[in-house]
Amino acid sequence: MYDFTFEDLVGDEKVFFAEYFDKKPLLRKNAMPGDVRDILSVRKLDELLHMESIRPPYIKVNHNGSGVPEKGYTRSVVVQGVNITDTVVPEKIYELFRAGATVTWCSLNQIVPELRDFTRVISDKMAVRTDVVGFMTPARKRGYLPHHDPVDLFIVQLEGTKRWKLWDLPAHRDGDNASYTDEELGEPVIEVLLEPGDVLYLPYNTPHAAAAEDQVSLHLSIMMRPRMWKDLLRETFEQAASAPEFNQYPHIGALRDAGTEALFRQKIAALAARMDALDSAAELDRLADLGRTMPGSSHGTTFQTIAETDRITPTVLLRRTAAVVEFGANDGGRTQMTVNGHKIAVPTPVAETLAGLDTADVPAGDIFPGVDPDRATKAAQGLTRLGVLEVATR
Repeated sequence: MYDFTFEDLVGDEKVFFAEYFDKKPLLRKNAMPGDVRDILSVRKLDELLHMESIRPPYIKVNHNGSGVPEKGYTRSVVVQGVNITDTVVPEKIYELFRAGATVTWCSLNQIVPELRDFTRVISDKMAVRTDVVGFMTPARKRGYLPHHDPVDLFIVQLEGTKRWKLWDLPAHRDGDNASYTDEELGEPVIEVLLEPGDVLYLPYNTPHAAAAEDQVSLHLSIMMRPRMWKDLLRETFEQAASAPEFNQYPHIGALRDAGTEALFRQKIAALAARMDALDSAAELDRLADLGRTMPGSSHGTTFQTIAETDRITPTVLLRRTAAVVEFGANDGGRTQMTVNGHKIAVPTPVAETLAGLDTADVPAGDIFPGVDPDRATKAAQGLTRLGVLEVATR
């Protein structure tokens, strides 16, 4: 497992956000610790290519500035009786690479678990959707024509070297894709050589082009998808507009009621009042949490936790998880609980023990007061499998 921090990517956080973020490129030489091939290597991509499960859009090929049609490097195979029509053929990818094509590995964080660390570290800080893309370019070849992307980029050089040319940000940034000719851009304002361990930050819409030097080049582009004010305001609006008072079906077509326009104005005013009454700090925290939980960076150990549940003994300390548990009324000595969509009835002493665990831990053998510890432990194991309890020492 490769260990790194957000500071390895940006250096001093305060300086990064004050002087570089969304403003201008940042180059950090020899920024990443250790052997960066532990992040991803050419050898690892050989192994990945031969797994026989890689399919577009996870892999793309670009040759002489143009995308190679997928049919040029895929075939149909039958897997468990199902016909998969676009499985990648390693030999065809190798042929294209030998001919000078760049192989692009898209959303590697979805197929290489270790690369999710990059998405988590960045999403935690930036509160945005993050994806990891790998670019492998033959020696002395340019991967793509000059272009800009609708995403911020952290570029991490892993193997070989690559020379980057950068141009000034356009005066008007739409957050779109665009390609250029060399003549349109003129001379670059920055030219840098990235070596293994170097990091380059590019704000979205920064025009750039890169070419491998005298060796095969492999780099990662960690893509952060900007959330503009319009995106954040839309999410806030949708939250405010979800109130019951807006869940009515008006007729606004022909022969509509004369009062509909006035009612429309009332709804606008009511929505504006809700927006105005928002706790801005709390709402920004909610929006940030939404950004941190976007697809591509989740992680967990549920399988492992469930497997370990069978080894819980009466002396193992347990605690409540963050799962929301609703307790019903005592009905003949049993209390109905609802957790994670499951409804279960447990002995009322067990429910009372759980209700009191907000700040305390309890041995598994004490979860069911008054009964044999082994029997109580069985009940604790069942509640752990449901996600109500977890081992407190983990």
